[in-house]
Amino acid sequence: MLRPTSVAILWTATPPFSTYKNKIYPCSGLPELIYPKMDPQTDPIHAWRTGIFLISQRSSDSFLYQFKRTMYPAEKPAFFYGWVIVATCFIAATSYGLFYTFGVFFKSLQTEFGWGRALTGSVHSVHLVIYALSTYFFGRLTDSIGPRRALSLGAFFIGIGLSLCSLINSIWHLYFFYIIASLGSGVTVSLPNATVQKWFVKKRGLALGLVTAGVGAGTLLLAPLTQYLIANLGWRYSYITLGISYWALLTLTAMLMVDQPEKMGLKPYGWKEKVGGGKEKGIEFQDWPAKEAMKTKIFLLIILIYFFTNLPIHMVMIHIVPYFTDLGTSGAFAAGALGLIGGISISGRIGMGVLSEKMGWKWGLFLCCFICSLMLFWLIGVRTPWMLLLFTLTYGFFYGGKITTIPGLIGSFFGTRSLGEIIGIIHAASLTGGIIGPVLGGYIFDRSGSYRLAFLTAALAFLTAAILTLFAHPPRVRDKNHS
Repeated sequence: MLRPTSVAILWTATPPFSTYKNKIYPCSGLPELIYPKMDPQTDPIHAWRTGIFLISQRSSDSFLYQFKRTMYPAEKPAFFYGWVIVATCFIAATSYGLFYTFGVFFKSLQTEFGWGRALTGSVHSVHLVIYALSTYFFGRLTDSIGPRRALSLGAFFIGIGLSLCSLINSIWHLYFFYIIASLGSGVTVSLPNATVQKWFVKKRGLALGLVTAGVGAGTLLLAPLTQYLIANLGWRYSYITLGISYWALLTLTAMLMVDQPEKMGLKPYGWKEKVGGGKEKGIEFQDWPAKEAMKTKIFLLIILIYFFTNLPIHMVMIHIVPYFTDLGTSGAFAAGALGLIGGISISGRIGMGVLSEKMGWKWGLFLCCFICSLMLFWLIGVRTPWMLLLFTLTYGFFYGGKITTIPGLIGSFFGTRSLGEIIGIIHAASLTGGIIGPVLGGYIFDRSGSYRLAFLTAALAFLTAAILTLFAHPPRVRDKNHS
């Protein structure tokens, strides 16, 4: 395969002067090295007219073979490295399942220290404050130094923070050590969601769905695993085991990260379709700098949509295990239900990613928010096992779909130039909803002894997000020019 680092030679059979990118190169009768270098694969007709040929770094390639490759577009490689990026981003995303396991640790901490549910739930809210800052920090860091170094740094914070949680003796200890772990939590969202979209134009919905499925897979695996570890090792050794294991896994994963295909001499998958995209209905498809994107009205609207989805999601994920046990189910069944929500969300993330790419990210997001709202209304009246199962399966699928559709919507509206920073800013600003959710749910329970009003609030929040989604539209060129 030809590489962009190859040297271009001007063939002496060309006219007296040859041009490339408005620069004139003389033809003196001898081959001359030309800089800047070009890749004739992207423009074979121009390469023919100017007589530009590539000398590959592979010395075994013949000149005639290079001439043939100059005249015709390059063949697709047998394996596209972007799928390795999908796998690494998937693993990075699974690590957020570590923070969802706090719901499994919940009653163990209550039992040992006698904390109320609002106080215990506030730990997750403190985590979300730091998580908000971390998503912005790692989003910007990913754009500036690349995902490899950013993921390595995040792995260090997550690993050491969770391991130190084994030493706590008061709520303040838990706050402090959980903050350390939360400093690295941004690598689970802005980093993988931004990095994978730089590698795909075509099949971006599938790739993004597979990556965001990592959070669901992490929850599916880590919730029952944590329950098993607590039952056999105790909650303190469980924190040590999870912290060290994920530090090692994420550090190894970071070694395979590459932030964009051009650094490997590749193009994004399906890049030719983007080149031919042009304009549609007055919308120019382009990459927006973060500062310009922040000045558009749609930027604020997406933050509001994200806010009204984060509030119910984090409320449910933290309080669903205690709610199920209050209904008379065992701790293992409740933890399994939490894990099943995460597991079913995998199919939702992938399925809604593929579907939304075809029907539009806006309508995919609307559908997910609306169905989640209906299922939370349903949850209020759940009394029997089949009702629990119906909620778990349906809510899990569309909750997972919502996780994919929001970053997909952001990428389709603002491009990939500053996508890490844009996702980080939106996610950070909207996480105030996630901060409020767990505390509000615990407060309502402590006051009323029931989660009914809490889940009603969650259902209305999802419904509000669905309505706001109907007003979402891509930013237009005039928005950028007049902002």
